[in-house]
Amino acid sequence: MLIVDKPFEKGIILSVKETRIDMSISRKFREQVTKYLEKKPAIVVFDMHETEYLDSSALGALVTILRDVKNYGGEIRLANLNQTLKTLFKLSKLESMFKIFETVEEAAK
Repeated sequence: MLIVDKPFEKGIILSVKETRIDMSISRKFREQVTKYLEKKPAIVVFDMHETEYLDSSALGALVTILRDVKNYGGEIRLANLNQTLKTLFKLSKLESMFKIFETVEEAAK
């Protein structure tokens, strides 16, 4: 899995270069993201435009990452979710936990 980071004034943008995040790679995903959190960016934006599918283990990884970021006073923002992922976050009631934006530009404000 490849995550490309782009620092910005208030934090970091993590572009997820994976179409599917499921049980086979969710642990690696969490481990890679955790490395970027060592500097404790105030805002962590996940650019999900290439991601088409998340399973329950991926959602669990995102919730764990959210908890870690909130513990140091940071904030997670999700951007560029396709309609399937938006529906998934709504049905799983996770849309109330995550700030979801249409674009990375909006999320990085």
